[in-house]
Amino acid sequence: MATVATVSGDKRKYQISAAIKAYALTDVGFQRSQNGNFLLEQPISGNSPYEESYKLKIRIMKDLKNLHMDTTDDSGMHVINIFQLKDNQEVIEQYNYAIQNLLDRDILSVV
Repeated sequence: MATVATVSGDKRKYQISAAIKAYALTDVGFQRSQNGNFLLEQPISGNSPYEESYKLKIRIMKDLKNLHMDTTDDSGMHVINIFQLKDNQEVIEQYNYAIQNLLDRDILSVV
């Protein structure tokens, strides 16, 4: 884990916002793991909101200082660069919407 993270293919770098609150994480869908860390797995499907094809995965350590970000396939096991996909406009649009939501809620900030 690091204090600055990026998603494969995204030119922006992110860090945890200085104004972050732990309750805000659960408000946007983060789940708490057994060891106290926070995990968000948000579908970013291109074709249908009912069919998962890709996921945005964000892990934030319980100290709220370190994070890790990936976009993966629907299994969550393989990291995918969504910016290199064919016909990726809808997927990128949903990815940007999810990231903007986290920025607006002071969970992430752009470095």
